[in-house]
Amino acid sequence: MGCRPSKLGRPISEEFIVKKNACATRPSCAALILVSALGQLTGCLYAGDPGLVGVEHSDGASIEGVRVELIRHSTKCNSPESKGLIVEVGPGCEYPASAVRELEANCSSAPHPGVEVHVEDSLVILDFSNVAEPGRFPDSAFEGYILDVVRTADAPFLRAGLVNYEVSTLDVVQDDVTIDHDRLAINLAGRAYDANSFLQIHLYLVEGAE
Repeated sequence: MGCRPSKLGRPISEEFIVKKNACATRPSCAALILVSALGQLTGCLYAGDPGLVGVEHSDGASIEGVRVELIRHSTKCNSPESKGLIVEVGPGCEYPASAVRELEANCSSAPHPGVEVHVEDSLVILDFSNVAEPGRFPDSAFEGYILDVVRTADAPFLRAGLVNYEVSTLDVVQDDVTIDHDRLAINLAGRAYDANSFLQIHLYLVEGAE
């Protein structure tokens, strides 16, 4: 199977950032691209708002075939720049551990455990089974990953993101997950992890036309 193409994503404005499936062995060929997080750290980034949690699951809306961008972000330093990786959601693992390790966070000291990030239909999965040594994300206002939907006319909107506690083993609470139309932010500040850590987030989506 050939590599999936990537394109340059739009800049990140932090005031709008809100809040064990095995990976395929094929490498991702999506290019690392520089994105800039502009503006002050305000708004609902740390508000613990998972979105409209009272809504029913989307009527057929899916994230399959949509381009998404994964960003490693930290508030332990003042630099707004991070490198994001854009791929198209499809079969296999969108972000194998090797690709996630290559993400350049805005803070050079931000840890990069061997987490795999898989996106499918209405799920986002963080699988730490490739982690070589246990560790802990630093304490800060935000320390984690942002998944940004690349906006196109037919891309769905995110309405909610809920932690599936039945399968998740990573020590997170619902307030660690925030969402705002195009962005899902997963705050792992202060959270310990090891090879048994696993997080599944269920996305609620609506068609882009809505």
